Amino acid sequence: MKRRDFIKYGVSGLATLVVGSKMPWLMANPAYAAVQTQTLNFTITDAVKEMVTHEPGNNLATCYFWIYKSNAPNFPADCPGPQIYTTVGDTINISITNDLDEDHAFFIPGMYNSGPIAPGATVTGTFRVTRAGSYLYYDNLNAPVNRVMGLHGAFIVMPANLRGTRARGGNRLTPYSLPTPNVQQLFNDFGRAAWWPGLAWEQGDAAATPPTLPFRQYVWLLHQASPVLFEEVGNFTPGADYPAAAFMDAFIGETDRPGLPPLIATNTDPRMAFPLPFGPGIAINNAFNKKPHFFTICGQSGHFSHNHPAITPMLRVGEPCLARVMNAGLWTHSMHLHGNHFFIACVNGRVQSNLLWVDTFTSKSMDIYDMVIPFMRPPDVPNTRGIGRADPGLPAGLGATWPPQQEFAMYQPATGTFKQSFLNPLVNVDIHQRQSPLVYAMHDHTEPSQTAQGGNYNCGSISGITIIGDRNTPGWKDFPRDEDFDMMLTFGNGAPVTKPGGGNDPPLV
Repeated sequence: MKRRDFIKYGVSGLATLVVGSKMPWLMANPAYAAVQTQTLNFTITDAVKEMVTHEPGNNLATCYFWIYKSNAPNFPADCPGPQIYTTVGDTINISITNDLDEDHAFFIPGMYNSGPIAPGATVTGTFRVTRAGSYLYYDNLNAPVNRVMGLHGAFIVMPANLRGTRARGGNRLTPYSLPTPNVQQLFNDFGRAAWWPGLAWEQGDAAATPPTLPFRQYVWLLHQASPVLFEEVGNFTPGADYPAAAFMDAFIGETDRPGLPPLIATNTDPRMAFPLPFGPGIAINNAFNKKPHFFTICGQSGHFSHNHPAITPMLRVGEPCLARVMNAGLWTHSMHLHGNHFFIACVNGRVQSNLLWVDTFTSKSMDIYDMVIPFMRPPDVPNTRGIGRADPGLPAGLGATWPPQQEFAMYQPATGTFKQSFLNPLVNVDIHQRQSPLVYAMHDHTEPSQTAQGGNYNCGSISGITIIGDRNTPGWKDFPRDEDFDMMLTFGNGAPVTKPGGGNDPPLV
């Protein structure tokens, strides 16, 4: 284990490589640390990352990873690797150096396969992008060990025709080279049909605050991390592959089978240690076992994913978007979205003929699917005329059901609620939060993934949608937003902070 980099945890722009010059709308998004390039120049190396529950001096929560690190541009180390956006027809140059002790690889199904890259070796090549869609790039050797250790990332291919607001035949643009008739009809209806008023997916609004970008899309790359197991793999015999079967057993195997480690119940909450009747009397135990203890979306968890504008769509009613869901790990997830149902447009490379309209969809290991979120008025808001139709309103004098103006004037906790500042214990800050904009969660019904370190709820795989306005209701294009929300919504380009690890390898706890 070399541990060349140490990754500080926190909200930052997602490292993004844009191949070619056909996606200025992505380069303009401040939520991404996007750099244009024609060459993928990666080093396969390792790093230690602070995880969501890490508190220096109190609760140390770090994890060792193998990673694809971008050299040019010199993005800081992170897991997963940089998101890569390109278009059909682009030619991509590639240079991959293996800085670890065993063979590794770089693989994009149907497009590129480096083959084994020996320790210290560099492989170069060129490939042409042939089909639009959502893909994973990953290390396909010693499956699934190398991939799950962190050697993976999102590879997004857009259709070649991204200019103008119409494709051939008057059809609107879709994310696919060969959309089925029903997928094409859905994208044609956005912004045209009476039940989908607003913008088309391909349309933006530069005059909005913040501006609405065209081709709105997000990556939800799911992963699970085991600090103890990953460290064991990193410390394995140099030059030898960690046995894949043993990795699978330790990571997801049954804990009551002979020879497998037991499941250790962790607890970092001192209140849990109080004896009955004041508490359950569970002793403090922050030790890890070999099971996954951290569940991430694009490398982030809890607050850092749910409030990240490159992960969680923050849009207006009438601004449909695409979420590309990829499962690079081994767990099965059941992703459930509140506030809107979504259409399943593509599953594992197959554009769908029968579009399911659901609020939950299962993601098995290595599954990739695209969900189209219409960003309609939430259907749980009372409406007697049907989804997307104008509402007759409440009885005279009681206002309207939409927009929910009563909620806009509410604060939870109430104004004047002061708590000690985390950054400065000598200062108390007012922690009231306005109930606007409207925040809806996307969480996993596989409940352990909603925790971190064995029980810290709401610190796992969480995203969602945030409705910041309604472009179809006069006077309500923007819902009220306080300063702290605007700071999050419009924060500038950035990337995770790294520094050399240096010294001896400290124990992971």
